[in-house]
Amino acid sequence: MWIFVFVCFCAITALACDDCYGPQHDALHDRHVRRMQPDAQCATVEPRAPLEWGQLNFLHTTDTHGWLEGHLKEQNYGADWGDFVSFTKHMKHRAAMLGVDLLLIDTGDLHDGAGLTDVTDPNGLVANPIFENVPYDLLTIGNHELYVTDIAYETFNGFSKVYGERYLTSNVQIINPATGTFEYIGNRYRYFTTNHGLRIMAFGVLYDFTGSSNVSKVIKTTDLVKESWFLEAINYDKPIDLFVVIGHNPVRASSKTSTFGLLYETIRGIRPDIPIQTFGGHTHVRDFTIYDEISTGLESG
Repeated sequence: MWIFVFVCFCAITALACDDCYGPQHDALHDRHVRRMQPDAQCATVEPRAPLEWGQLNFLHTTDTHGWLEGHLKEQNYGADWGDFVSFTKHMKHRAAMLGVDLLLIDTGDLHDGAGLTDVTDPNGLVANPIFENVPYDLLTIGNHELYVTDIAYETFNGFSKVYGERYLTSNVQIINPATGTFEYIGNRYRYFTTNHGLRIMAFGVLYDFTGSSNVSKVIKTTDLVKESWFLEAINYDKPIDLFVVIGHNPVRASSKTSTFGLLYETIRGIRPDIPIQTFGGHTHVRDFTIYDEISTGLESG
């Protein structure tokens, strides 16, 4: 099923009529608040072309590392997290008007890198509640959520609970202090139906990271693809229109740390006709790759 390229353009024509009438004078409204923050920076480059909408659309973030105030020294990239929150709301509204789906996705590394995260102990106590204003549909964990035990537990006890089943950690576990046993920080997978009826199976897979503190562990992808629950999810007993594989993980299979290649091969070997869309992170570069005629990967920097 090809679901990425269908775009609908609509034109509205207004026809004059003798019976139509309206106010005789323009309505004037006093502006009680400023439309822009006093210190907000305007972009220096306009969009190249109108955005084309498809049947299914995505907004993807990754590796924010606390940079929620924007890039203050780069005017064209000066939008802050509040601007992004507003943007996502407008885009969701626009998608609803067009009768298409829009999914919001993040692929981890919220911590370490800016004062807003690093000012607290554990870091993220100020930044995370700001980040949580975006109603993401799918999220996953990054390696910077696992280096420090306190941050790992804050992610387990706090952040992951905010997003519930939408927070996916298919191969990351932590010791639950209440039981003393390992359990998944988030959900292993999510099967859901979009507002317009697309049935999606999603996984969240961290690359084979080995630097976590001793309270958490990352299951190697070579072991993950053999686990019965993973294979059963691929062969789910309900219809699947699309696999979405997100991960703090380079999307280009040739990258030495990427495990997306093995994940793609495993899913494709079992379900040869279902599109696969991946979203990656970790390398801090923008990248795009094509796995086959119905499967691609995007990394947003």
